[in-house]
Amino acid sequence: MEDDMDDNEEEFEISEPDDIIADYVTNNHQNIHWKVMGEHIEYLTSFLKTHHALLTGDGPLPAPTRHFIAILASARFSCSFLVESHKEEFLKLGGKKDWVEKGLAAVPKKILKLYELNMILAHRPWMLTAQHITDLTAPGADNWSLSELVYAIVLMVHFHSFASFIQSCVLMEERDNQKENLNTRHLTPVISCKKAPPYDCTQITHKGSPNTESYKVDQLLQKMQILRGKQQSPPPQEELKSRFQTVSLNCSDVANCAQVPVVEPDMGQFVRDVDFQYVDFARRGRESEFPTFRIQDFNWDEEGYSMISQFNDDVAQLLDDKFRTIYNLTYRTMGRHSSIDTSLFRRASWNYIQCLWGIRHDDYDYAEVNDLLHRNLKKYIKTASCYPEHCSKVEYDNIMKDFNTSEKIHVLMLVGEAKVQSSLLYSMRAVSMHFNTSI
Repeated sequence: MEDDMDDNEEEFEISEPDDIIADYVTNNHQNIHWKVMGEHIEYLTSFLKTHHALLTGDGPLPAPTRHFIAILASARFSCSFLVESHKEEFLKLGGKKDWVEKGLAAVPKKILKLYELNMILAHRPWMLTAQHITDLTAPGADNWSLSELVYAIVLMVHFHSFASFIQSCVLMEERDNQKENLNTRHLTPVISCKKAPPYDCTQITHKGSPNTESYKVDQLLQKMQILRGKQQSPPPQEELKSRFQTVSLNCSDVANCAQVPVVEPDMGQFVRDVDFQYVDFARRGRESEFPTFRIQDFNWDEEGYSMISQFNDDVAQLLDDKFRTIYNLTYRTMGRHSSIDTSLFRRASWNYIQCLWGIRHDDYDYAEVNDLLHRNLKKYIKTASCYPEHCSKVEYDNIMKDFNTSEKIHVLMLVGEAKVQSSLLYSMRAVSMHFNTSI
């Protein structure tokens, strides 16, 4: 997200939830997720509008197909709750039972062709090329129109992020940390119409081992004050590039999850190639294997948004609103401190997440990432973004212990949306290149 978006920050009043939001919160059995997201009501509203539009709004894909794509995307990150939920919706809408029971073995060739694309978008989006788009849209009975394919890409990316947020945050916030309790069907509505703060500012996280300390808020405030002073004289471009490379290589030093995920029996029919997982974009000795994605060459505001809007302007606008909402969201608090400009911390989090996915903001000083994000937090962010099924309660409790619980949730929302934007940038660049080569 471009840094000039910070200029639009302001405190907001919580508005009455519209019919779409109220319906999801009061009637939908996924309320446990909305309860956690409801710590940030403005983001919840934006997320649900996008979620609702993708599943029920105007678009080139039949409703059952949308839910089946949601199943395939959620299964890549072993999110059994979303898989089961969308199985139910798929069948309610007239989807074929064989698709649910036999999975990839029963689906038409056209759906099966999405499998590799789903896998790449979930774990290594930098591998996506114009040739993938060309192959999927070439003339033929089983191929996709470009508008169908773009819609399917947005659906997959949306559910990759949603599954990650459930695995890395919702499960951790659940009271007794038992995954099976996600099947709870009757929970109290979480949106209140009262114009009150969206969370309790006095609720501080103090769980976890005292021997694994993360940065204290007081330390962060001092670091941010120093960094603001340095911004008056930024380093030259070569130095900025060198600092990005340092942080990018350091990403591979942050503990990786070497385990291959175990696919649950109820998802095995939707997942092949289980060993195809995230690998570090920049690895020592192999730095040039894939070129860094430079945000100044292809960014969301000018290229990504425009490409999606050519096919579905409403979806493009909803995505844009969602990115802006989460990037600029602030209550000007950090822990028990108030009236704080948190933009440096939020920007460091966003840019670090996109760095994990090979994306560089040329005008950003990546030294700020190491100054503001403690190693434990960077490790958890990487796990949440790249291997969410391996997130643990112990590691969750050990990050941001001096912050409000809602602020931790906010960071993990940033994790999800920064990954969404990263995947859309890679995929829309591939679509754009396909356009250019096919003219």
